[in-house]
Amino acid sequence: MFWSLVTAIFAGFAGAGIGLVLRHLTRQRLPKGIIPVCAGLAMLAATVSLEYSWQDGTRATMPEDLVIISTREQQAWYQPWTMIRPWVRGYISFAPSENAQTAPGSGITVVQLRIQERWQPQVIRPALVDCANARWADLDPSTEFDAAGAPINAAWRETGPTDPIVTAVCGGETATG
Repeated sequence: MFWSLVTAIFAGFAGAGIGLVLRHLTRQRLPKGIIPVCAGLAMLAATVSLEYSWQDGTRATMPEDLVIISTREQQAWYQPWTMIRPWVRGYISFAPSENAQTAPGSGITVVQLRIQERWQPQVIRPALVDCANARWADLDPSTEFDAAGAPINAAWRETGPTDPIVTAVCGGETATG
């Protein structure tokens, strides 16, 4: 958020400079009020640009095979441009290259869910996904596994094959779907 503020301030100075140049080019025919108007418009344009481009900038720092599971969009009356096109405020994703099975042939995949919100640090949350039964569970330090790689005490979420996490990780390859 600090860098967004710095960007807006510099955009304001640049906009004020544009206002000064416009006044000079018109031989002072434009009113002095054009300077703060140009500064304000430049700050607004910079802020809107940052809102719409942060997701692409964040994705560029992540694995190339990143898959977006779901997004959370922002739309507000005090941001009238969002009524036309909402901006992505956050998203949940995972990278298939980071997936692993709990044991060979177990059918249970360990996934690193990445939860990313604007102005927040990324949260990486490990989860277990059982494609055969179309369900998933959070993986925490107390989770124990048997010799076959099946979790013993996992709190499964019986979400079904239409759940976004199950659909994204399993790719439509569920036994019940």
